[in-house]
Amino acid sequence: MRKAIERRRLRRAISLLLFVSLGAGIIVSPPAATAGERAIVEGATVRADRHSPTGYTAKFVYRNPHATQVRLAGDLTLLDLGTGNTRYQPEAWQTGRYHAGGTEFLRDMTKNSRGYWSISIPLHAGGLSYWYRVWDPTQGWENKRIWDPASTNPRPPGESSFRVRNNDVLDAVYVPYAKKQNDPVLKERAEYELPMADRSKWGTVRYIPYTTILGDSGHYLGVYLPAGYDANRAEPYKVAYLAHGIFGDETDFMIPANVPNILDNMTAKGEIEPTVVVTMGNHFTGTSLGFASYNQTNAANNLVQTILPLIEKRYNVSTKREGRAYAGFSYGGMTGAHVIRAYPTTFAFYGHFSGNPSLTTQDYDNVAAAVGNDELFVFLGNGVFEGNLDAQNAIANNFKARGYAAATAQVPGAHDGMTAGQLFTIFARDYLWSGVDSVSVAPATQKLTRGWNWVRQFTAKVTTNEGVSPAVTWSVKGANSADTTISANGLLSVAAAETASSLTVVATSVVDPTKSGSARVTLTRPGKPHHFPALVRQARKQ
Repeated sequence: MRKAIERRRLRRAISLLLFVSLGAGIIVSPPAATAGERAIVEGATVRADRHSPTGYTAKFVYRNPHATQVRLAGDLTLLDLGTGNTRYQPEAWQTGRYHAGGTEFLRDMTKNSRGYWSISIPLHAGGLSYWYRVWDPTQGWENKRIWDPASTNPRPPGESSFRVRNNDVLDAVYVPYAKKQNDPVLKERAEYELPMADRSKWGTVRYIPYTTILGDSGHYLGVYLPAGYDANRAEPYKVAYLAHGIFGDETDFMIPANVPNILDNMTAKGEIEPTVVVTMGNHFTGTSLGFASYNQTNAANNLVQTILPLIEKRYNVSTKREGRAYAGFSYGGMTGAHVIRAYPTTFAFYGHFSGNPSLTTQDYDNVAAAVGNDELFVFLGNGVFEGNLDAQNAIANNFKARGYAAATAQVPGAHDGMTAGQLFTIFARDYLWSGVDSVSVAPATQKLTRGWNWVRQFTAKVTTNEGVSPAVTWSVKGANSADTTISANGLLSVAAAETASSLTVVATSVVDPTKSGSARVTLTRPGKPHHFPALVRQARKQ
């Protein structure tokens, strides 16, 4: 029987930092200030600001004494859920408005006498995409798009990255949540997309060179290893392979989509077992920057025939379909059709973010014939500013009609990496491998007499993979009295007025609600009321 895959949700709380200075990932040491001058911090510095509409202001500083003009740019204009396509500037933020791509934010930066260019703007919570546009005659730059040189986000070396060659680089600034934002979506984004304060819980990102299926060298794979990665761990790590959209590259999911931060936070919470992520560039035609340089068939074949064997040889990752996931944004999501069509038994989990697979009725039937009774899950979603979910729901229904689990979701966003990051959070946290194997309750049975107030302690045994939370929620079913309850710690209180003949005590995994265990409590009637007088009469006769 196929395993049911249900939505897993947790109530969340976040401890907000009143002052966060992250640069484009972390602060770099400022140059020494001369006497009487304040030290200048390059990069993006975020500070609490009661005058800001969001409660925070970000200051961007870029040093280039030779530049004649510098602009802050990015996906930093705002879209309003209530007005649809109306664009607002950051200063016009209010609850219900979200930073979104589609229209490039441009704002001139101011240069001081020491060659530092700077600007400050209010920003809402989350990991937000930005870059600089620079005019520098000494380097031949005219409106050159660059990432923040103060950034510590790892990048592939050299100029081979498609984004670098295409002058389309991205960076990210990380903004905490303030209560005045009054938005649970933004609160959750800050909870997952910001770097953890405890660096010991950070995973690592590196880029390794490889040669594609077409024999092209000079390409790189992005590899995220979770904190504490153990190359000799007995159980191989689950692994997600993530594909970018058109004109993107292997940095997309690592930086603008914030996947490393998302998984760091999720793993620390015990919401997902430690997971390896692999990202790949899918442009195979040398120096071409055109649309055709992304070939979906080549990308699918390259992934399965070249990348998987390389990663599985070099890293301690799963070689089983149930331990592999494929997900893609935009064109990468569309490429998923080629992957599932040509390699239906290679991955058990598929995520399509703002890019739908194009499959025929015969394709669905062929996939079902190949997968059979094994597990298969398909997730589809988009940003609310991209349109409705009709197409995604139709695809999900086609999989459901063949007995496979599928789900859809929509987030406040446009067609950009920030939307991809929000959808990845849902996909990974709520649907990927939970790492929970079983839940049992002890004692398994209990007999009590009705008419008395009883208190009994139950305990749960949860078998999980390494790093997964064993937390459970308790419930009692079948009670007729509102005073029959069970505490958060499994302490059952049966009311004297309880009339039910049996109760079921249930412990449900917090991480994976599809996993639960139960115990049965039988409530019997008290003895016959005349038995005591009978004993008295018998004693008198003696």
